[in-house]
Amino acid sequence: MAVEQMKYVSMLGPLNLFNEFVLKHVVNSNVQLEPSYKALNIAGLIPFEEETTFENLKKRMRFLNEKYGIRVRELSRDEIDDEVLKELNLQEFENFVKELEDRISDHRKQTDLYKVDIQEREQILKQIQPLAEVEVDIDQMFHFSFMKFRFGTLPRDTYQKQREYLEGLDVMVVPVSEENDNVWLSYFMPISIAPVIDNVFTAIGFERVRISDQAKGMPKITIKRINDEIANLKRKINQEDLTLKLFLEEKREAFEAYYNKILYLSKISDIKLMGAHTKETFFLTGWIPMQDFKRFQKEVEPMDSIIFSSEDPEYVVSSTPPTILKNNKFFKPFESLVTMYGLPIATELDPTALMTFTYVLMFGFMFGDVGQGLLIALAGLYMKVAKKLPFGGILLYVGVSSTIFGFVYGSVFGSEEFVHPLWASPLHGKDTINSILYIAVAYGAFIIITTIIANIINNIRMRKWGRLLFDKNGLAGLLFYGGLAAVIVVSLITGKFALTGIVLFIVVVLPMLLIFFKEPLENLIMKRDHIMPHEKGMYLVEASFELFETLLSFFSGTVSFARVGAFALNHAGLSLAVWTLYNMMHGVGGIIIVIIGNIVTIGLEGLIVGIQCMRLEFYEMFGRFYIGEGQEFKPVRVTDE
Repeated sequence: MAVEQMKYVSMLGPLNLFNEFVLKHVVNSNVQLEPSYKALNIAGLIPFEEETTFENLKKRMRFLNEKYGIRVRELSRDEIDDEVLKELNLQEFENFVKELEDRISDHRKQTDLYKVDIQEREQILKQIQPLAEVEVDIDQMFHFSFMKFRFGTLPRDTYQKQREYLEGLDVMVVPVSEENDNVWLSYFMPISIAPVIDNVFTAIGFERVRISDQAKGMPKITIKRINDEIANLKRKINQEDLTLKLFLEEKREAFEAYYNKILYLSKISDIKLMGAHTKETFFLTGWIPMQDFKRFQKEVEPMDSIIFSSEDPEYVVSSTPPTILKNNKFFKPFESLVTMYGLPIATELDPTALMTFTYVLMFGFMFGDVGQGLLIALAGLYMKVAKKLPFGGILLYVGVSSTIFGFVYGSVFGSEEFVHPLWASPLHGKDTINSILYIAVAYGAFIIITTIIANIINNIRMRKWGRLLFDKNGLAGLLFYGGLAAVIVVSLITGKFALTGIVLFIVVVLPMLLIFFKEPLENLIMKRDHIMPHEKGMYLVEASFELFETLLSFFSGTVSFARVGAFALNHAGLSLAVWTLYNMMHGVGGIIIVIIGNIVTIGLEGLIVGIQCMRLEFYEMFGRFYIGEGQEFKPVRVTDE
């Protein structure tokens, strides 16, 4: 598993063939362009002028495509000749776009008018709906000679409290209906005292509703008429939608052709920003993956008018190769986690495979359960197959790992009654608990040694000889940490303390001296002018602190992996608590406890375990060997838009 190797390519040709060349051989051909005017030192070389001819039309077409939902096609070279490179009649194109925009605008205006009419009628209905049972002509209510009529709402509690008081006034109150906490009512009063009565009702919280002048006749008849009008307006909206749909379908084929054409032509303008030219010649430079290079070379080299050259990344000074992760399907899901930390540079090891094995193993060790693991695996399988989500693959792997370790611990949905453990339950015996913690720490030591080896390989590939030899994560660190690990293993096997005088010097003293004098030794092998730093005292202080930090980081990093064992014990303890509650309750209540307990365990503890695995990966592993400062590969494409 590695980073895809790249080739740096340079292309030049007649300026009049620029459009044809880039559309046929650069766009959608997996080529990432670099600024040519910065990379090439050629007399008379100037950047292309920025073109905005198609920018406005492209924006308008994308807006119109919200109605069509057309996906941009990857055009063949024949289609580029027939559909894109043919001269575009801008006026005809402008007229076509304007026709669509005008028709859509007219449709929107008309439907908006219909919707406003519907809203007005719905408001009228709200006003007169409470009067549905009143057998009085609505228009007459507003034209009594000696009476005034009001209609509105009053809080129900207020109405009940003030009812007797209102009955003592010269007013006739007619409750119509109740809605939520309000009472819809109308009241009639003599014209002579109308201002006084209105003030009383306003003071107790009456909110007047003014009935529209369009409401005439008996309430029931008016309500039916307005409902019919609303239904008719909705039919008109549907008819407008259908008419627009038919119109757009008639224009679909032409729109698709124009849409593809404008996006491809506008991409030429984008490419020009990365290119450069003289009076007669264009220049392009960029990166192409090795797997596409031979195809590209085979297409371009026979072209008499195009001059093509290529270089390996190590000989390119002006540009850094972008990164494409190259992993098989098994490791692919974990690329998403690696990229969260950062992409590897071209000369760096891709940590995806290492992360896959270590993450999956840690998760299963911490979260070992047959039933819960199977549920996680099934959820991951569904997300991977049905939803095509990379995270689904991660869940599938950790679920399978959890299931396997569930058989090791003999745990099924937290119970140890269904399966005999292949080893032992984490909480059964002090020896088992100690063994789990020892295994976790030993696993941490193995991971640290592995990451130091990975860092050594990276330094060799990057030709960083000083860091290779004298860094705490280089050969000096490997000699110290790996040597101490070997001494501990030999001592445990033989029963004798193996750290003798000569071994002490080789394993402890020598690597500590190499790490302490890292900078002078690096200057020496690199044949620099000054071996010792100018500020010798300051260097000795800093080197002393760095040496102490090295010892502390090795110790804390190793002990940090004890959490792997601690979470395994925590998981077993939580499962034990769930089944203890089940045994106390029995019956349906006990079953509910088990179900809820397992849901909480999978959701909450599973999330925490996943985060802890991520922390150990990023801080204790990646921090020792992985830089992750690579740049994403961004080829020139139209279909991605």
